[in-house]
Amino acid sequence: MILDDYNTPKVLIVDDEPENLLILAEMLEDISLELFIATKGEEALRIAQAQEFDLILLDILMPGMDGYAVCEALKNNPKTKDIPIIFVSVLYAIEDKVKAFGYGADDYISKPFIQQELVARVRLHLNKSIVFKSIKQLLRKSYHELYNPLAVLNTSLEMQNIKYGPSRYMDSIAVASKTLQLVYDDLYYSLSTKKQKENLIFIDLVAFVNDRIKFFSFLANTKNILIEFSGEIGNFVQMRTVDLLRVIDNTLSNAIKYAKSGTTILLEIINNENSMLFICENSGSIIKDTKKIFDSGYREDSTQIGMGIGLEIVASICNYYKIQTEVISQDAVTTFRYEIPRNFKGNV
Repeated sequence: MILDDYNTPKVLIVDDEPENLLILAEMLEDISLELFIATKGEEALRIAQAQEFDLILLDILMPGMDGYAVCEALKNNPKTKDIPIIFVSVLYAIEDKVKAFGYGADDYISKPFIQQELVARVRLHLNKSIVFKSIKQLLRKSYHELYNPLAVLNTSLEMQNIKYGPSRYMDSIAVASKTLQLVYDDLYYSLSTKKQKENLIFIDLVAFVNDRIKFFSFLANTKNILIEFSGEIGNFVQMRTVDLLRVIDNTLSNAIKYAKSGTTILLEIINNENSMLFICENSGSIIKDTKKIFDSGYREDSTQIGMGIGLEIVASICNYYKIQTEVISQDAVTTFRYEIPRNFKGNV
């Protein structure tokens, strides 16, 4: 089995009852595991942030922060969202199980435990976790092998246009190349293991958006789209550059992708006392269900190039930085609004 050939998996057991921790540990003795324990929800979040776990066994009924809240926090944290979670609880009603899965649980085992069932399910989820982790590592290593040829292609296209001038065919290649670059950037970001709070800097939002408009100007020009932008330089937000880049790039690329040819995309930054409001408005196709637009893998138009992860990444970043989002789509006009706090005060 995969599990037997892998480095010792790390498993976190969360339960406020010491006897339950002991029972679980004894039942899992036959599996070679590195076990960690937490007796409170808040403690579990701190430990999960500090270590890289392959599986979490989580009780529901705990004083203070219950298991549902812990699960929700783990699934909303980019660093811990992919860790499989098995609820282990005395609650056995179908309503309790449905609620657990609604919070993002991967499995549910009711107490009292049957050892064979517990071991089988733990092995199953550990093997799935290890396979997923291995795939991510392979993709991460392969990324530069994919990206380097794309960089050469972009540079060669620029030199071709300088030497021979633009043409309809070269423009088509350039659009496809830039679109693929955005897909690769999203892929690489989603595979990154860096902590969100690292490398926070103060960024002039207007200057930053101006720079991204220059990057996307070629894509906009191919659809005869004009980008109008207003905002006052010298107002800063505190974020990682790569996080802000993914928010702006995915929002602007989607606006261009779904805007009608010959229309204008309106960008605006409004300064508030404690936040900055970034607004992106385009005319064209409308979003049928704005509540789903940030969901995992959601795509309203499957004919468009992309993996459907761009706005999912945006949602994850906004959740982390406590950026308030609003999407309005009606009368052939779609507006994305992001209220970005000026000073990031950290997260759980």
